[in-house]
Amino acid sequence: DCAGTWGGDAVLSGCDNACNSTASEDNCGTCDDDASNDCVQDCNDVWGGTAESDDCGVCEGDGWSCVQTSIDISYSSDVPIAGFQFEVSGPAVVSASGGAAEDAGFEISASSTLVLGFSFSGATIPAGAGVLTTLVVQGDPSGFSIFNEVVSSAGGVTLNTSVSDNGLV
Repeated sequence: DCAGTWGGDAVLSGCDNACNSTASEDNCGTCDDDASNDCVQDCNDVWGGTAESDDCGVCEGDGWSCVQTSIDISYSSDVPIAGFQFEVSGPAVVSASGGAAEDAGFEISASSTLVLGFSFSGATIPAGAGVLTTLVVQGDPSGFSIFNEVVSSAGGVTLNTSVSDNGLV
């Protein structure tokens, strides 16, 4: 046999093809008698992989998925505002509050991509300029933009009014 014994039963075995070996390949492809792994799993459960979790705990994430940022939305109008809505692209909207809309008692509703504000009692935001509302967004704010802005008067007439993001707070 492989141990040099006539009539013996020793055989070449194991991943190292040695006499009576019990060596086996671990999950990293290493051949040895060590039952433990010589490498670790990355966040994608790949043995010996290099994927890492970001500060938000997202595997191979960009570090923004858990970051919330406040962005002021400004307005300028010569006419009192009775309602507004606009769409958002970039990071998801988490909430909208504050500003002249909250001061006027507006109900401000926000989904991840749409913001809507109006008053059930018919209140208006006085003519002028300032912060309309403040959005809290989650994600990378560098791609933030608003579009399809609609601002209306108490009579439901669409106003030619400026609404824009005023920047990060």
